[in-house]
Amino acid sequence: MTEYIQSIVKAVKGKRFNLQDEKELQTQIHWCLSGLTIPVNKEHNLNAKNIPDFFFPDQGIAVEVKIKGSARLIYAQCERYAGFTEVKGIILITNRSMGFPAEINGKPAYFIKLGTAWL
Repeated sequence: MTEYIQSIVKAVKGKRFNLQDEKELQTQIHWCLSGLTIPVNKEHNLNAKNIPDFFFPDQGIAVEVKIKGSARLIYAQCERYAGFTEVKGIILITNRSMGFPAEINGKPAYFIKLGTAWL
């Protein structure tokens, strides 16, 4: 799984994206992720109320994109996703300044801060 996660992080990290509109940001990130040789689903339903923005079914990696909301609510959303058995790891992509643990519910968690590309 680490190889997959590194590929995902490399596809996104350091790129300058539109940080004003979350749907546009998701479209731009989807374009980057589509360039990988890894199958990716957009807006994957874990259930009716838990829908990560992207999901890599071969490895069970959920990706959530956030540009608004409190750090506490963003973390709670990621924690919910990590509670599903089909999720084996989670990546948060955000412009928010916040801490993020290396594991959530015993699953690897990764953090990509988009704002650093603009520095």
